[in-house]
Amino acid sequence: MRLLRLAYMGVLMAVLAAFRMHAGINAPSAVSSQDHFESVLVSAPLPPTALEPVQADEPVRTEPAEADKPDQGTPQTVAPPPPRRRSSRRRSRNRYPGPIPTPADWAPPEGPVRIALQAGHWRADEAPQELRGLRRNGTSWRGTPEWEINLAIVQHAGAMLEEMGYEVDILPAVVPPSYRAHLFISIHADGSNDPNASGYRVASPQRDATGRASQIAGLLDQSYGDATGINRLGTVTRRMQNYYAFNFRRYEHALHPMTIAVILETGFLTSSRDRRVIVNDPGRAARGIVDAVAAFTVTPPPVLADDS
Repeated sequence: MRLLRLAYMGVLMAVLAAFRMHAGINAPSAVSSQDHFESVLVSAPLPPTALEPVQADEPVRTEPAEADKPDQGTPQTVAPPPPRRRSSRRRSRNRYPGPIPTPADWAPPEGPVRIALQAGHWRADEAPQELRGLRRNGTSWRGTPEWEINLAIVQHAGAMLEEMGYEVDILPAVVPPSYRAHLFISIHADGSNDPNASGYRVASPQRDATGRASQIAGLLDQSYGDATGINRLGTVTRRMQNYYAFNFRRYEHALHPMTIAVILETGFLTSSRDRRVIVNDPGRAARGIVDAVAAFTVTPPPVLADDS
């Protein structure tokens, strides 16, 4: 019986040794007890054939080959930024539907003779976005803003013109889009850090589609000096010649191209000499404006109903 048991144990040892060799586990030199033998059988890993098969609907994740991996030391290519769009200032040009009229196309507006007098910088805080630069400019003297001086002169001139039978529009800093009149005069005042700076100046548009602005500019240049006695400045600025109201191709709020227009700088608000007229005696400045309107061939004094 004992021999039989020993033979049985030998067979089991042989099977265990073969199993370990197949599984890649080194066989122990000896088995001390039946319990240890059974624990080895339980803890031994299953052979590859005993692994559960991978289900067909489960994707197998594999690491990319080394050649397929990006080089971490090489910077990645970055797409260039999209081209910048042109500013709204550039896109806003050529607003006028055209074609641009010529002096040969000019004809006076229908109805009575209409004169527009603009008080420069008056209500400039109401300027639209395209003219936002008008909102905070203009000169001043000891807390008196320029627009108050301009408005006083405009009101005096407007009253005189209405007495002569003209239709008068008093306009703020911003003109209505494509405003049409027989004549438009923009009235301003200069300013300087130099208290000796003095004088008035008149300018017509650099590009005048009517071909008639230079005539009224010459008349106003003469009559304003005669009425006020203020020194005449022989030079004009580019800002005067390219005043926004003259530029109908760029701004929506600009004059109709067939509106004859000029701009007048009545004098220096910072000059004591000029202030004696434009501040203390705005009627004299107004007279110089009215005389030029009456002398202009396009805007002769209307025939009053009482005289007809």
